[in-house]
Amino acid sequence: MITHPPHSMIKLFDSILPAPMRADTRQWQAARNLTVLAAVTAVSVPLLTTMYHLLGFDAVGMVVLTAGVVMMVTPFTLAAGLPIAAARDLFVGALFLLKVWMAVYLGGLAAPTTPWFVLCPAVAMLLGGLRPALLWSALVSVVLVALFMLDRSGAIAAPPTGPAATVLHLSSVIGLMALVVLILALATGAAAVERRHK
Repeated sequence: MITHPPHSMIKLFDSILPAPMRADTRQWQAARNLTVLAAVTAVSVPLLTTMYHLLGFDAVGMVVLTAGVVMMVTPFTLAAGLPIAAARDLFVGALFLLKVWMAVYLGGLAAPTTPWFVLCPAVAMLLGGLRPALLWSALVSVVLVALFMLDRSGAIAAPPTGPAATVLHLSSVIGLMALVVLILALATGAAAVERRHK
């Protein structure tokens, strides 16, 4: 009998999670989604680091690698006893700090990576519901206003231009679109699981 690959992958993700977490369907689903996002991070970080190197943005690549390592290990912190809410905030916090640094380094509000801030509340919503999503939305809004003020005062350098910047914009939009679709797919799957357990 041939096992369906996605099913095998989900079983692999579940094996990372501590058994007591499976008693609560909502926590288990959030932990599973966190593990999927960490796996996507593990695949994408080497590709992004290589891309930034080839485009001449080595500093960005190193910061992506550093934040990516933190995001990748978050599912394993659950086995060490960290609550799912803390693991979620560790993951989103690493993403948030990465996007803050990238926005400042790559041109403020006009940076090609600034739209990725939307992932902070989106991931928080997927992993924890409305309350953490609103909290991260508020934090992102504060940062965006601060970036606007810094832009107006001339404290942030202009965004990069030229062919490398064009490639960066294109890859940023495609990457963001792919991750939004993934988050929506995970949210749909989580809703289906919750309906089955009611």
